[in-house]
Amino acid sequence: MATNFNKLGSKARRPDAFLGALFIPKVKEKYPGKEVVWDMKVRFLYTNKPAIDLGADYVSVSDDASDDDIREHLEYGHAHNCKIIGDMITEKSGSNMLMRFEELGVDQISFHPNAHHDRYPVGDVLQLQIAKLVTTHTEISAYGGFTVDNMIPVLELKPDVIVIGAAIWEAEDPRKAAIEIRELMAKYK
Repeated sequence: MATNFNKLGSKARRPDAFLGALFIPKVKEKYPGKEVVWDMKVRFLYTNKPAIDLGADYVSVSDDASDDDIREHLEYGHAHNCKIIGDMITEKSGSNMLMRFEELGVDQISFHPNAHHDRYPVGDVLQLQIAKLVTTHTEISAYGGFTVDNMIPVLELKPDVIVIGAAIWEAEDPRKAAIEIRELMAKYK
């Protein structure tokens, strides 16, 4: 069943947040074979449901979601061929949250080693190191703030997925930045 955006909008603090999901089918059409991640880091299924219904391959769930909220995401997402990312972005995220996400069965756990300069030094990979040691069946991903100059500590740990964004689209020469990052990443395969 398709998502009723009007009904959802009345429940949401920012109904316009759902509008971006309308681009998912266009992105999938333009880039066939590429996976689409809806990275809203939310607690409640109704916030991710439009993206799932419109074909997102992954949606993220915040680490402050309840177990029931995570289970709802997993049930609905998996029924629609969408994987669920447990996002370790808040300052309360730690080993307990990591284990909770894995026990609940999320498909991927994401870390942000360069995203919070106010809380962690750039390249703080302690949580990522712990995740690589204790997870047994969940993909590990790293997001946020990567540049050629600061991503080596993460590359050395070989997460399953590394997400690069602003380092390319905010670069003076995005093509050159993408090539430099790709060449650096190739050294750590």
